[in-house]
Amino acid sequence: MKMTLNIRNYFTSTHGFLFQPSWGSSASDNGGRLDFIDGLRGVTMILVVYWHVLVMSLHVTTYTAMTLQLFRMPLFFFISGFFAYSFSYDRMKLKKRLANRWHRQLLPTAFIFIGFILFETLYTGDFNGIRELLGSFFSSALTNATSEFKSGYWFTFVLVEVFCFFALLNCLLSSRKVPRGIQGILFLAIAAICGGAEWAYSQMVTAKSPAALRGICELFSLTHLLKYQVFFYLGAAARVFDSWIWRQLSRKAVGFGVAMLTFAVFWFTPRFRVPLEAFYGAAVTGILFSITLFLYLRKFFCSHTALGRLLKYIGKNTLPIYLFHYFIIRMMRDLDLPGLTGAIRAGAWAEIPIVTLISIGIVLTVLGVDALLKIKPRIHKIIFAC
Repeated sequence: MKMTLNIRNYFTSTHGFLFQPSWGSSASDNGGRLDFIDGLRGVTMILVVYWHVLVMSLHVTTYTAMTLQLFRMPLFFFISGFFAYSFSYDRMKLKKRLANRWHRQLLPTAFIFIGFILFETLYTGDFNGIRELLGSFFSSALTNATSEFKSGYWFTFVLVEVFCFFALLNCLLSSRKVPRGIQGILFLAIAAICGGAEWAYSQMVTAKSPAALRGICELFSLTHLLKYQVFFYLGAAARVFDSWIWRQLSRKAVGFGVAMLTFAVFWFTPRFRVPLEAFYGAAVTGILFSITLFLYLRKFFCSHTALGRLLKYIGKNTLPIYLFHYFIIRMMRDLDLPGLTGAIRAGAWAEIPIVTLISIGIVLTVLGVDALLKIKPRIHKIIFAC
């Protein structure tokens, strides 16, 4: 019975999504979530898996993949910043949110990271005994934990780093009763400063820098931290001015202008060795276009269509998808599929439908595993602390 209910929820439940606020109201005012933003995050999660399937599993780098690379992770950080901001922020709320990040994001990431390293060690190794196995495991765990990429799990580590500083700042601004508009302007200024800091960092820390300095930078994933926290603060600023932004983007002339601007920017932006300023320009326009497109689709996500519910469900469950999908990506890496890679290299007309279906299949598989884990609440609580 429990299994039936869990599998049914996997396909149909929205897990308490709130109805979209009346037009012109602020998501910040009612403390709720915007359905179309949840749907956008669900699509963004599929795009993340799409990139990993192409580049990490099939070792194929295409024009489409490099285009996605310009805005998919910036969009994720933007949405995270959008939902992180709160105008009312006291010490109790700060303590609760920091504890929530520790227990429901950082610890699960560390737990799954260790499990993934163990899985990869067993999957690829041939050991004569337990001592050799443990030695290889600890060596791999240490190497990957202190690397910039962290076996792919850098995103959640960096997101916690960004959030901790942002939460402290948000609490300080709220306690000092700084006007909401001033907070938004401050977030925009911080985003600009972070962009400058990323440029300075790229100039100062190079391959010729002392090994100790590079080691510290890689331990805290500073390259990713400085590069993507810009978009987190842009998302927080967007939350401050969300009512005004939604009104402007809902105008057809503005939407058409955004589409044309995005087309022009992406047309002239290089896909390889992208200059930092070009990356930021493409990322911002890509985010703006994505928000505008999904804003126009908001009625679809307020309806009770199966696809809309599924995308919102994916958007609400990005953490388990992100943590578990690397196991599938790793197993796919060793598959010999010349016919598949050949079809993908044939052009975007073949690549997009094929890789999209594979990506959706991986997402649904991971959600199925997550639903099965919920049948045993104690196991799910051990992993996700909820």
